[in-house]
Amino acid sequence: MHNHKPAPAILGTRDLKRSRPAYGPTALLRSLGSLSLAASLFLAAPSAQAQEHYPDKPVRVIVPFGAGGSTDMLARIVADGLTQALKQPFIVENRAGAAGVIGTTAAARTAPDGYTLVVGYDGTLTVAPVLQSSVPFDAEKDFEPISKLADVELVVAVHPSIPARDMKELIALSKSSPNSLSFASSGVGSTSHMAGELLRVRGGLDWLHIPYGSSGSGKFVQDLVGGTLPTAIISVAVAAPFITEKKLVGVGFPGETRNPALPDTPTFREAGLNDMDVASWYGLLAPAGTPRPIIDKLNEAVRQVLADPEVARRLTNAGMPPAHSSPEAFRDIIRSDLEKWSAIAQEAGLKGN
Repeated sequence: MHNHKPAPAILGTRDLKRSRPAYGPTALLRSLGSLSLAASLFLAAPSAQAQEHYPDKPVRVIVPFGAGGSTDMLARIVADGLTQALKQPFIVENRAGAAGVIGTTAAARTAPDGYTLVVGYDGTLTVAPVLQSSVPFDAEKDFEPISKLADVELVVAVHPSIPARDMKELIALSKSSPNSLSFASSGVGSTSHMAGELLRVRGGLDWLHIPYGSSGSGKFVQDLVGGTLPTAIISVAVAAPFITEKKLVGVGFPGETRNPALPDTPTFREAGLNDMDVASWYGLLAPAGTPRPIIDKLNEAVRQVLADPEVARRLTNAGMPPAHSSPEAFRDIIRSDLEKWSAIAQEAGLKGN
């Protein structure tokens, strides 16, 4: 008896077509697509993991002004708080120059990985681009806003010899003798400068701008107290002690209600100057393209830091009350201020250079 192996099945034409590997153009594209998807998932995994464990190394916080100033003080208070909240060092690096433009530009050009942040100042982000066409960054496109950090409240102060005790009297005085009144600010393009232009073009104040520039607010406050200057727009924190001691007079506060530190200083609105509320501000930003999970983690950490009673006390006493915001709200503030200062610059005839 013989054992016969079964003969191999003979495939028909239809079966051959079905069993033949498909190497046509469509299949090739499908295979490439699968490889691309696999590669993207492979590459995305470390990135997602890095975001989840952020930060896992020190974070640099660029301050675009010199050490010892108000921006530097704010940055160090916030950086200390973030160090405690996120368990990694947040290291302040001062990159001063060109009214904050140099350091801000440097931050915009770093990798968007969350390991370089910048403390933004409204004068640098929203005034400088309006007045200087050469500013090498776009405040809206080159940054991811994280949160507003603090407001810097301003006040119009005069030497006691000036016969004005509110904004109505100051406006009347300026009109009675055109071009005789001047106001000082910390420099061209500062928020105090633009506030003065706002009062000139929309409030009817006839006064001339005297920029003190790099000499800073200390010098012009000294001149104001000494009577060399008639008036200035300065921060409440700087002005309040002199106003309390009757060495200066606060004639106008650009807020909805009177400032608790200056209870005797009337608001702009009390003088009929509506829609002229203005304050300077600081905020924390990252380079454009920084992943949203990192932005959200930093925003929540900033919220915790600014909510700390001791931090709030220190900042408020320094004239910078804390002002946390969502990234979206901060972006809206930047956009709104750019539009506002652009309109004021156009009305005031201030040309970009």
